[in-house]
Amino acid sequence: MDISSREKIREHAARDIAHRWFAYFEGKNKTVNRQLEILSDDIKILHASSYLLAYGRDSAAEWVANVPEEVDSHFIKEFIYNPLSEDLAEVRMKVAYQVIQADNQIGGAIIHYQTLVTFTEDNLALFKFINKTPAEHNPNKVFADSYQENRIHSLIYRWIYLRETFNPEGIKELLVNDGQPFIFSERKDVKNYEEWTNFMEQLSAQTQYGHYEIESIDTETVSDNQVLVEIKATWKRVIKGEVLSSSVQYKLKLQDSGERYLKIVDLQE
Repeated sequence: MDISSREKIREHAARDIAHRWFAYFEGKNKTVNRQLEILSDDIKILHASSYLLAYGRDSAAEWVANVPEEVDSHFIKEFIYNPLSEDLAEVRMKVAYQVIQADNQIGGAIIHYQTLVTFTEDNLALFKFINKTPAEHNPNKVFADSYQENRIHSLIYRWIYLRETFNPEGIKELLVNDGQPFIFSERKDVKNYEEWTNFMEQLSAQTQYGHYEIESIDTETVSDNQVLVEIKATWKRVIKGEVLSSSVQYKLKLQDSGERYLKIVDLQE
């Protein structure tokens, strides 16, 4: 695989776990094991480079389980991905944090996150190191809920990563009712999960490697647990030695059932 494609795929995997990380703290029904899934065995978590919050998965499990219940939000304003070695990258984030305090006043900070992300053989991302440092007060005193945005973006980047790695079984987890019944596209030759899997297998056999460059993600809330998402991107890939690039657009209807990821109810390609 071309290094630039590999790193783009890894960046998408890293963005997925970044949004999952923050959504955990914002959600009402916290499942500790799901949060541990995105941490390496030797995870180290620091506050302001000096105060040790957790070291190792057991310590992280205890810390994550005992985070105070608060109404808060985390908007990722900057995300900088920098590969360091064969299986390691640095991710720096600037996050706008808000919290509703006991007196109903809005507190918050602009927090700088320095993290190290390690990757498995299939480019799955895990946090190895997290250092969060408050840099300044958040001047915004009007509370904005970020839970839905983090849930949506986690799902989108997971879905993109699975498409880039041609993993239909992984995508099946993201589909409502395991894809039965399901609208996959407006194509007449793709009407259900099996036909879509065959299409993906044919595409994988033809494509040496490739990645997506996301241009925009637009959302529209339908109900309390459903949202419409439109994604515009450029798909760059190599087929039989030829470099191809094309604009693509996807429309998804997503449903939040409280599971690890949102579920895709409808997909139009």
